[in-house]
Amino acid sequence: MHAIAPGAVGSWITPSRELADALRAAGAGDPRPPLLPSFTALATEQEPSPVEGVLVRRVETYADFLIGLEIMLAASDFGEEGAARQRADAQETYARRRARRGGEWLAHVDGEPVAWAGAVAGPRGLLLAGGATLPAARGRGAYRALVRARWDDAVARGTPALVVHAQQTSRPILERCGFQVVCTMYELESDPR
Repeated sequence: MHAIAPGAVGSWITPSRELADALRAAGAGDPRPPLLPSFTALATEQEPSPVEGVLVRRVETYADFLIGLEIMLAASDFGEEGAARQRADAQETYARRRARRGGEWLAHVDGEPVAWAGAVAGPRGLLLAGGATLPAARGRGAYRALVRARWDDAVARGTPALVVHAQQTSRPILERCGFQVVCTMYELESDPR
């Protein structure tokens, strides 16, 4: 790996299994949990249905961001070390995300925040950049409501399209929301430590 890019640290994402295998043979490894080494790219230009009983608000403050972070950590298997790293980087992550085009949202059920999602705005639509629902709140429409909120944001920007890199947990929900499979993608990390 380091023969290709000496001292490189970062992620490699490709739709080519052959390139992924070559990168792995050159020293790249699987991404850190909760990410998996492969996922599905999906896209839609179809308006998702609205969801009743879920209030979605845009993340506007650092306190809101921290609520979303804790939802993400509770919903995924980051492990203790990964969760500690996410919390330690919280202020920097918040500043970086506030500086990019797009946004983050919290979904509330019965007045309580139960799900979080993010997106990055591009010239033709939004890249859905993560989403998580607390395990106890799953099956109540919070994730679908967050998809709809991001659709509404894309429409307001004049770019009514959504793309996403989905793992197995969210893929069936996204397909029910009208997303179509584009391809399988492979992710590897390079870390010279």
